Amino acid sequence: MDTARWQRILARLPEIEPAGGAPLAVAFIGADAYAARQGTAWLWWPGSRERATGPVAFDGSYPEDWGLLLVMNDAAIAKVGADGTACMAHLARLLDIKPFVLRQREELDASGVLEFIETLELATPKH
Repeated sequence: MDTARWQRILARLPEIEPAGGAPLAVAFIGADAYAARQGTAWLWWPGSRERATGPVAFDGSYPEDWGLLLVMNDAAIAKVGADGTACMAHLARLLDIKPFVLRQREELDASGVLEFIETLELATPKH
């Protein structure tokens, strides 16, 4: 993923109401970087206006402030960048996007991440 593609994806993400809980990130990462356990993750903070979106180094660990990890192959990155988020549930069913829920349901709900997950039908956390 590059900056231009990230900006196109950001522009298409749903508007999430400001959350009352601690902010949690949705981390987008390419499948190759995930498999190598190193590279760049791109963070989006639904429900938080204070946290900056953008790239961070990924070393295979999942920081405490990440709520959802979306591992996307190149085709999924291109498709979401071109067509927006409406195709994400379909891409998840095809395993072009692999969502990993990293926190408990209550934390996801308080941060606004659960609304994102449910809106796009990416996963149904059962905690």
